[in-house]
Amino acid sequence: MLFLGLVTLNSSAQVTIDKDEKVNFSQYHTFNWASADVRTGANPVYHSDLILRNIQDNLSNELQAKGLSPSEDPDLKIVVHTYTEHKTQRMMNGGYGFPYYGFSRRFYSPFMYGSGYQNYQYTEGTMVVDMIDTHTNHLVWRGVAQGALNGPRGLEREIAKGIHKMMKRYPAGLA
Repeated sequence: MLFLGLVTLNSSAQVTIDKDEKVNFSQYHTFNWASADVRTGANPVYHSDLILRNIQDNLSNELQAKGLSPSEDPDLKIVVHTYTEHKTQRMMNGGYGFPYYGFSRRFYSPFMYGSGYQNYQYTEGTMVVDMIDTHTNHLVWRGVAQGALNGPRGLEREIAKGIHKMMKRYPAGLA
C-alpha cells in the first residue's frame, strides 16, 4: 500500500540533485530496491502500490538506459521516499492592490481598498530518490523532485516526466 505519486509534480516541478563528489560512479553497474518510505497522510489517492510500481518502473528504465542492471546482489540500493503535505499559498489578485471607487453598506468612498489577496489550498508532493553504495552503506547520490500535485489525473505521465528530469543528472558528471 505504497504511494509515491508525489513526483507527479506538475511539469514545473523543482528538481535538485546532490552527490558525493569523491565517488567514481563508473564503479556502479547494478541496482536493486530497498523498502520505500511513503508518507502521504490519510489521502488514499496518493497511497498506492500501483504508484510505487510506476515510480520503480520509470527509475528502472532510466537506470538501465544509463547502463545499470537490476541485480539480487546490487552495487546500489535505491530508496524512494515520498511525502505529501497540504499547503496554503497566498497570492495577490491582479488589480486590487490599489484604491478603487466603491460602495459599502453605508456610504460611497473613493478610498476603499480590496483585500488584494486570495488563499489557495493545494497538495505539495516531494519525491526523494536515494542511492546507497551497498559495499560502504553510504549515500552517494540523491535526487529530489518537488511541486504541486495535480491529483490522480495524469499521475503516470507526471511521474515519468519528473523522474526523467531528475535522472538526466545521473550519474553526476558522467551523463
